[in-house]
Amino acid sequence: MLIGGLQPVTLLDYPQKVAAIIFTAGCNMRCPFCYNFKLVLPELINRDNLYEEDKVIDFLKRRKKYLDGLVITGGEPTLQPDLPEFLRKMKKIGYSIKLDTNGLWPEVVAALIEEGLVDYIAMDIKGPKDSYEKFAGVKAGRIEETISLIMNSALPYEFRSTLVKGLHMAEDITLMAELIKGSDLYYLQNYGTSDPLAGPNFKGRSFTIKELTEFQSLIGNQVKSCSIR
Repeated sequence: MLIGGLQPVTLLDYPQKVAAIIFTAGCNMRCPFCYNFKLVLPELINRDNLYEEDKVIDFLKRRKKYLDGLVITGGEPTLQPDLPEFLRKMKKIGYSIKLDTNGLWPEVVAALIEEGLVDYIAMDIKGPKDSYEKFAGVKAGRIEETISLIMNSALPYEFRSTLVKGLHMAEDITLMAELIKGSDLYYLQNYGTSDPLAGPNFKGRSFTIKELTEFQSLIGNQVKSCSIR
């Protein structure tokens, strides 16, 4: 598996778990506001700097007495052909697995759920389905399949959207909420970074808390719970 990063501990990324984070290299989206672009753009992925999988596994074995969760994020983890085998190894060690995905490959997500290799799923909703390319650099594809299987999986899950002033409008956010109507949990995440981005000329800004609260009120009846973070 192409591992581009390893964070030894997080108290924020996996609800109610002390976890480590693995960042896989490679993505099938090209979001202009992506700050992990060095794990996205093939020409920027330095294979000499990738982590050796065996060493990562050894590290996670040693850390198990301090950790109970593992977050697999990216990039886009479902692109990794050996992701299932890696997760089998993590489950044998005893880790609870949270998968972060963009939802473009529902068949991979379905297989992981069916085999019991994931315990929590977080899926990004980039924009309205009919204009997804504007927000993600690619068409929406089969994201509705992934949304449906997540919502019907009996696993705890969340949907989340990073909102960018100058890119997302109120009507976009309403349409995004309609994609996941009836879902358990939807997070609105405010854009905010000074890092270089995947879109070198991208000029997005953060929304104010007042604006985010207005969005939250606007879509609150579409989902069971909508929170800002």
